[in-house]
Amino acid sequence: MSEFSIKDGLEGLSSNELIKLIMNLIQRERQVRLHVLEWLEENCATNKKASNSNKKSKAPKIHDELLLEYWHNAQRIISEFNDCGGGPEDEEEEAYEWLEKISDLIMENEITPEAKHRFMDEAFIEYDAGNSGFDDGLMDLFFELCKEKDEWEFLVQKLNSGKSDWGKKLVMEIYRDHLKDDSRYLEERLKNLQYGMDYWDLVQYYTDKGNGELALEIAHKGIKHGKGRLTELYDYLIDHYSQLRDKDRLESIAETAMQRENDESYVLERLFTFYKDDDYEKAKEKLILVYKTTNHKKYFEEYKRMKNYLSESDWEKIEPEIVNEAQKNNMHDYLSICLQKGMKDIVIKTIISPPVNQWRYAGFSDFDMFAQKLEKEYPKEILEYYYNKAYARIPNGNRNTYKEAVKYLGKVKAIYLKHLKDEDSWTHMLSKLLMEFKKRPAFIDEIKKSKL
Repeated sequence: MSEFSIKDGLEGLSSNELIKLIMNLIQRERQVRLHVLEWLEENCATNKKASNSNKKSKAPKIHDELLLEYWHNAQRIISEFNDCGGGPEDEEEEAYEWLEKISDLIMENEITPEAKHRFMDEAFIEYDAGNSGFDDGLMDLFFELCKEKDEWEFLVQKLNSGKSDWGKKLVMEIYRDHLKDDSRYLEERLKNLQYGMDYWDLVQYYTDKGNGELALEIAHKGIKHGKGRLTELYDYLIDHYSQLRDKDRLESIAETAMQRENDESYVLERLFTFYKDDDYEKAKEKLILVYKTTNHKKYFEEYKRMKNYLSESDWEKIEPEIVNEAQKNNMHDYLSICLQKGMKDIVIKTIISPPVNQWRYAGFSDFDMFAQKLEKEYPKEILEYYYNKAYARIPNGNRNTYKEAVKYLGKVKAIYLKHLKDEDSWTHMLSKLLMEFKKRPAFIDEIKKSKL
């Protein structure tokens, strides 16, 4: 092995020769430049002092150079992701590591405004492409980067050039929260009142400013004209008028919700809660309307709630409607209602012979919860149910279906031994089944492993 020592060789070089060596390495390999910059940033205290004492100098700063080095490493990946709509997971992780390095660098607060502008100019090209999946990460960096008024204004300029609704939202956020420019925020906000959340943003602004009257006015306009989600606006208005016990206003809000068919069930539910303790007639009206306006009904839950709240005479009027709709639309809820009403014969008949549609297909097959509740009282019928479930999983089956079949056969065995006290019938049934499927070794193997 050679006894030559690189360390000794380097120690023999002059300062100019060392610089020449390092520059030669940088020209050969781009990443060497990054490593040199990081070493200088970490080790050259004199450079840091010079940087701190000469903030206005036009000489390149190490932090500026590091920012652009980190960005160019991330940009290479992000640009490819924009072209392809994504990319390999390991490259995604690498890009986020570079973005995290930029974030750490920003926290040191040493980057010059010129470098910030250059970075944002380059990064916004990738951000505006909008196909990489890194948009949120880049925007987080833009917000971290901005400290001074002119930097925020520059970010506003970049966002306005994009013309996106999300960009407009961010611009308003900057004016309101970072530049503290109320007039420009309101100018932008009032030009962009389209969705419910736009109105809600303005309601929050006026509330924070202590202008409750304007906040209420905007909330009322929002529930009448806003698109999309209006829940926050309804909550704001209902909370306000509930405290005032202003029933006329509450009824007007409910009427608006029902006319627009937007959050009507939610609003009616809030009003039911408001009325339920001291105005039975109003509460009854809202409770029934909640049921009628809910699209995806939980029939059994509504059945129990109405039965518990309504008077006997009112309950007798609405009960048949709920039962009939449950039978048509949700068999599980219907059977739960039947169980509560003591109509166990209907439950047994249904789970053993489920209703079929026009294609002769049973749309409801998993009734195990009902079988479990009824097996003690109807052991023979539930035994048949479990046996049918097991048998259906054996022909054309595989290991997974065989395991499910064995699970149901275990339930069959439990009924024979525990409820019917008939071990002989169980043994005969199992032997017959094994004989029928003797050419299915995987099924036989699962039986043996279960020790049935």
